[in-house]
Amino acid sequence: MGKKDKICKKELVVKLTSLFKKANAKDIDEAVQEAKNQLTVEVKKAKRKNLKDLEKLFNSQIQTLKERGCPEQIIILLTVQKNRVLSRASKMIFKDGHIPFIPVIPRTYRSIYDLIAMVWNNDKQGYTYLNPMAITDRIRAPDRPYYIFDVEDGEALLDMSPGSAEKTLKSQKRSPLTVAEVVALCIHTDVLSRHDIWATGSRYDKADVDGELALDVFLADGAPELGWTFVDYSDDSSGSASCRSRCS
Repeated sequence: MGKKDKICKKELVVKLTSLFKKANAKDIDEAVQEAKNQLTVEVKKAKRKNLKDLEKLFNSQIQTLKERGCPEQIIILLTVQKNRVLSRASKMIFKDGHIPFIPVIPRTYRSIYDLIAMVWNNDKQGYTYLNPMAITDRIRAPDRPYYIFDVEDGEALLDMSPGSAEKTLKSQKRSPLTVAEVVALCIHTDVLSRHDIWATGSRYDKADVDGELALDVFLADGAPELGWTFVDYSDDSSGSASCRSRCS
């Protein structure tokens, strides 16, 4: 056992001791067994994706970008990453409902107006009135077209504010998505038909509003809109999407 493993085990013992201090031996044994059972169920639900299915997903995403008017130069930059993306994803195990990967066009390549316009809901295109110069990312991401891996669309964190979700994701060793990544998620899935999404990895600076602001994508009269929200605001129809890793 390495030094890091010993430290983790020691921390776990301290936490368990604190939790079980007022419990009897029988309750402790039953609680530990139930936790093991739940972990076993989660592991069984996690699956490794078939390479053929991954390739099909990759090709469909590229086709979607073409249909949404993505410039050919950006299409090429994303397409040449195919072998690396498929190789990486084929070695990963995904929980049920997680998306293996999604291509992302960073704001260094397209304006936020162009990006949100690629989000469609039936015959309505996305839009925003936000000032692009007031948007900043809290997450370090590639400045050229790239891919995010093991994407969860925010359902797991519904009714949790962006501020609280940020802490939760950190403890899970996952990363909140930036605004460009959330837009990419909306381009390639129908997530907005189920719930709104906080772009917890980005912030918005609005001079006439006190408090820290995050960004969100939602449907306004059926059209996708990019707006802002307070980081401590929550509701049961919005969640923070996340990914496990990024690469370009």
